Amino acid sequence: MIRLLLLCFFFIINSAFCQDKYADSIKSIITADFAGIQIKDFKNLIPFKTEEGTGYVHAKTKKIMLKPSYYELDFAKPNLKGNYNNVIYFEINSQTKDIKVDYQNWQLFGSQYRDEAAISKEYAKGFYAAGNKIYNYSNIYSYCPALFKYKNEYFAIAEINKQYAVINSDGDALKNLQFDYSSLKMIRLENDVIWFKYKTTAGEEGFINMDGEKKLVNEIISNSRTQTNGSFNYIDTEHSIDINYYGYGVESNDEFSGVIDFTTMSWLIKPQKNLKIEAVNYTAETNVSDKFTIEDRKKLKFYFLVNDEKNNTSYYIDENLKKYLPKS
Repeated sequence: MIRLLLLCFFFIINSAFCQDKYADSIKSIITADFAGIQIKDFKNLIPFKTEEGTGYVHAKTKKIMLKPSYYELDFAKPNLKGNYNNVIYFEINSQTKDIKVDYQNWQLFGSQYRDEAAISKEYAKGFYAAGNKIYNYSNIYSYCPALFKYKNEYFAIAEINKQYAVINSDGDALKNLQFDYSSLKMIRLENDVIWFKYKTTAGEEGFINMDGEKKLVNEIISNSRTQTNGSFNYIDTEHSIDINYYGYGVESNDEFSGVIDFTTMSWLIKPQKNLKIEAVNYTAETNVSDKFTIEDRKKLKFYFLVNDEKNNTSYYIDENLKKYLPKS
């Protein structure tokens, strides 16, 4: 028994030693790869992807700053973060250029407690909510209404026979947001800045706010998907980066894609047929608050990810459709 324990102990020590040696070897490679990149150029590093991997191109010179041999790279925020080979992750400090490396540590933790499902009741209409959760709702609705808060009051998107409306807790539908919609999806920019992407039963499409004001009526991409945030996977769920689009939204279907500025309710990049825009990202010279605010947008430089399926590459463009690809 003692011999077995000793063998296990030496195995653990040896494994840890090998891991450290491997991490050190990858750190040496990363150090060499970034040796020629100065800190002042971090803000100009634009990721691009080829069949070989992901690299960096300089935003101004279009020169390749890092060959496309990495698994995934992010913009400077203001530190640089990346995934070397889907095993080793790294972060480069924007002040000192010190490099930290870590192993992937993805773990999913199930909740210890089962969340009780809301129960439909014989209410005439409406719902009961507390603590940002619906506990009971009228059985006239097809499903449990989708709860949200607006100006410290509870509201919900409710469905009756595939028709949608915004209701208060008493079940009263808001003016201009009654059960006249075949689709109604909420887009929250900040706490009390809310738009709904809608399609009426008559086929009209656009955006409407809580006051019933409509924008871009029949000027959106038909039957499109809306994406207003993304993420950059880094080490584990705790350390991964939530990428808020700061009021921009990617609108796309299988044929067209574009970018809407929800702060002005206008197209930043009008629908494109030849560009498949998939995401928004940005570079930041200083840290931005974890508590999202549209005001921080002026501190950031935004780019838009294009997936070129024909050439099996992806690259970024700016709002003027300028491509950030290496010079050929």
